[in-house]
Amino acid sequence: MCGRFHNHVQAMHDWAVLLQDWPLGAARGYNVSPTQTVPIVVDSGTITARWGLVPPWENAFSTKYPTHNARLETVADKPSFRLAWQRNQTCLIPTGGFFEWRKEGSIKQPYFIHKPDDLMVLAGLWQTWNDKVSFTILTTESFGTIANLHHRMPVMLTSSNAASWLASGTGAANVLHDVSIAESAAYYAVSTAVNTSANSGMELIKRQPQ
Repeated sequence: MCGRFHNHVQAMHDWAVLLQDWPLGAARGYNVSPTQTVPIVVDSGTITARWGLVPPWENAFSTKYPTHNARLETVADKPSFRLAWQRNQTCLIPTGGFFEWRKEGSIKQPYFIHKPDDLMVLAGLWQTWNDKVSFTILTTESFGTIANLHHRMPVMLTSSNAASWLASGTGAANVLHDVSIAESAAYYAVSTAVNTSANSGMELIKRQPQ
């Protein structure tokens, strides 16, 4: 799963080319949640889009279904995502990390999952609704350290895989099965303040003593 992430990122290391037009003035947050509008990267450059894919048949730019994540195993066949998949509407979601929760006693404890000293770039699909754009993050079975927290994780890409996902579209779906990037992921406990989506400060990714 991926229900929250932070996108205070900048082009760095191997990502400089793909993120060369990452907008300095775009909406950012340390607790991005579904329905928010944030920058994403498509084959033509960086655009802004709503998190939570809205199928073109909806009557309004919203949906009652939870479309912020799409399972990699079924995304090509699910009605909400099928058209975006068939049209090769692939995108990248650059992030400094994302949050996952684990029930610990009576507390829903949040953890911040990140890649130390580098970006996490997630694979997604985008869709248009009239003149507006929305997107979903692809998820797969958890691997490595993340499996200790949750059985699902977002699909993470290396810089070369990300370039293929943009250039070749869903024809490059084989790159999505490379879970080696998850081996370098790390996590730590953060404040339960992240449980409230209205909170968005940098303190939300501060490590909490255990």
